[in-house]
Amino acid sequence: MMNHELPSFAQIVIIGGGIVGCSTAYHLTKLGYTDVILLERKELGSGTTWAAAGLVAQLRQNQEMTNLAKYATELYPMLEAETGVATGYIKTGALGVCQTEDRRREWLRGAGYASAFGVEMYEVSLKEAEEMVPGMSTEGLVSAFYLPNDGQTNPLETAQALIKGARMRGAKVFENTSVSGIKQKNGAVCGVSTEYGDISCEYVINCAGMWGRQIGKMAGVSIPLHAAIHMHAITKPIEGIQKIFPCVRDFDGRTYFKADNGAILFGGFEEVSKPWGMKGIPDNFKFTELPEDMDLFEVFLECGLQRFPSLGTAEIRHSSYCAESFTPDNAFMVGEVPNVKNLFVGCGMNSVGIAGAAGVGRAIAQWVSQGYPEEQLWPVDVRRFFPWQQNSRYLHDRVIESVGILYEQHYPYAQRTTARPVICSPVHDRLAQKGACFSMNAGWERADWFDPKGVEPVHKHSWGRANWFEFQGQEHMAARQGVAMYDMTSMHKYIVQGPDAEEVLQKLCAGDVAVPVGQIVYTPMLNERGGYETDFTVTRIAEDSFFIVTAVGTGVRDFDYIKRRIPAEAKAFITDVTHGYAMLALMGPDARKVLAKLTDDDLSNEAFPYRTAKEIDLGYARPWAFRISYVGELGWELYIPTNFATGVFDAIMEAGQEFGIRLVGMQAVNSLRLECGYRHWESDITPDDNPFEAGLGFSVNFNKGDFVGREALLKQKERGITRRLVMFTLEDSETMLYKNEPIYRNGKAISTITSGAYGYKLGCSVGMGYLKNLEGITNDWILSGNYEIQVEGKMIAAKVHLRAPYDSKGERTKI
Repeated sequence: MMNHELPSFAQIVIIGGGIVGCSTAYHLTKLGYTDVILLERKELGSGTTWAAAGLVAQLRQNQEMTNLAKYATELYPMLEAETGVATGYIKTGALGVCQTEDRRREWLRGAGYASAFGVEMYEVSLKEAEEMVPGMSTEGLVSAFYLPNDGQTNPLETAQALIKGARMRGAKVFENTSVSGIKQKNGAVCGVSTEYGDISCEYVINCAGMWGRQIGKMAGVSIPLHAAIHMHAITKPIEGIQKIFPCVRDFDGRTYFKADNGAILFGGFEEVSKPWGMKGIPDNFKFTELPEDMDLFEVFLECGLQRFPSLGTAEIRHSSYCAESFTPDNAFMVGEVPNVKNLFVGCGMNSVGIAGAAGVGRAIAQWVSQGYPEEQLWPVDVRRFFPWQQNSRYLHDRVIESVGILYEQHYPYAQRTTARPVICSPVHDRLAQKGACFSMNAGWERADWFDPKGVEPVHKHSWGRANWFEFQGQEHMAARQGVAMYDMTSMHKYIVQGPDAEEVLQKLCAGDVAVPVGQIVYTPMLNERGGYETDFTVTRIAEDSFFIVTAVGTGVRDFDYIKRRIPAEAKAFITDVTHGYAMLALMGPDARKVLAKLTDDDLSNEAFPYRTAKEIDLGYARPWAFRISYVGELGWELYIPTNFATGVFDAIMEAGQEFGIRLVGMQAVNSLRLECGYRHWESDITPDDNPFEAGLGFSVNFNKGDFVGREALLKQKERGITRRLVMFTLEDSETMLYKNEPIYRNGKAISTITSGAYGYKLGCSVGMGYLKNLEGITNDWILSGNYEIQVEGKMIAAKVHLRAPYDSKGERTKI
């Protein structure tokens, strides 16, 4: 359409005409939205879609992202019949090849995940692999895995088919129309400005790809992505190479190989990438190729010559060097942005946008239509990112590493090494002096474990016992048997205050927060379906003031969730005080003895019972002491005004010497919490799980009056549950559990491990997972089953537990 035909109003405006924007328009119109406009700065698909290799790989690192990719294999083959536009989709299958035994272990675990996620995948012999792909050499390989239902498609034609489907149902497309601003009113979008005039609207969806960060800035929101040079090359036809063969992915060589009518297209994801666009994206960027870069080419050619020897004499028909955007963690950005209502995003596809676009477009359409996607999408939720992450230097430095994440060795607890440090707690240097090996979460440097031997602490990852296994065990047992301290300053902290603060929180929380000053309440915050939007502790610190503590990674999400739901007329407001307080947790049977040396306050059970909070004298400071625990032992969380933190740290360490105090890292905190069955939001409880299913019904108070999710829970209570979170311990003491390992009941796959770790007190790995029985789930049914957990292709006998295998009655915290 001509630009001067822009309407003055549309219900929904989509910015960006790549495959994600086209998919979003397609799925919105599928749901009945007809007043949809798509604005594209140049021509449809001219940004990065046109340059994509078109691979459609299903298996991703979690169920949610896998489901997004699986949907593409269902949708793309059907589009031609619906729209008359051929997509070029072919089900080719894919081979993952392994150069090392460690990579084979990863793929064996991946095969287990795939089965649980509904993706067919199995190991094949190297001879079978060569027969599937004539001309491929298996020299130097130890194994291969086959995914028969992966495919490939033509990116531009697929985008054209999607937008044709949207147009057939009323959507309008305006090419060569740049957006110059986003308008807001009362905290919500109300329109966009373009070079040809303004459009008022109810929703704006940012699908602008590399330009997504720029569009975000127009609305004052953080869309952290950065472009890097991405390349692939295609040969002329090679004798003996089939027109179609399974895509070959050699993660160790960081290269993939795709059939192209008797030729080979190859490219990949290098370990060290080259950022691009630091001075902005040129206005004339359209179907743009960048200058040839032999350094990048040689990375992939080296692997290519090993895998396909015929490449040594093949003629390169074309080398394509293009720009593509990547996020700091190599996962998409999807959903409604924080702080601005009705502004959605579908960006940061990290060079797997062709496979992800179908599912992302569908999810955004569902989100707009009903206020949430059909399944929780926290791994790709835009609210996992923080405002500071749009910092240009941070994004530049991180993208150097981000590109390679897709093909790296995906060890558990793998750490990013670029763009660090960003945020350090006040006691960071003291922890470093004590031998801390730091991990990073949401920008925070956190002690992961401590090396008491004085060797430089460095992560050496493994699918088995990593190099910190022994040290983690010592820290774990110090908390169980003596006294331990860990720094959790990174936890997000808010104060909700005002005359109506109690009323607001009573409505939002499922627990009863109308408690006396100084009492701590653990509570879920539920959605209308009864699922967990988050869980946290709420402490009443004054009649009109409540102190909330939530997880480090969900800080933006939780704050935004609460702020949006404080009624405009309410005399209540929320303040983020995360950086105003350090938090040191002192835990273990001797914790009371250590604190008693530093304060005159009565720490006895009678004077200071579990789940109470007081301001106490401690050293020269007056921190809040919360008697609460996430590790299942007697202890206090100390919330210390930041400028007093180092003094309190030093005083505790000195007082604790008599009792053998030990500093503890996040690895031990995780294994400690798992032994005693403490849930973790995102892993064990999500928006798709409710408190009854999670075994946390005690945290809900139906007698206090209405709250969000109450009606859904009452109906669930009446119906009864069909799934329940239980715990497992492995009978083999050597096998390690991490996450997503398939659970078998009586020989049949039934679920996956939501989170796992080695339980040092128990002497074996421990994990959680949901069991499901459509006829109703009872203790007898659970206990009557025979359970195994699949780990790296082996079935490991497991014992099921209805309650935590350690301190099942929760008595240790109350001693």
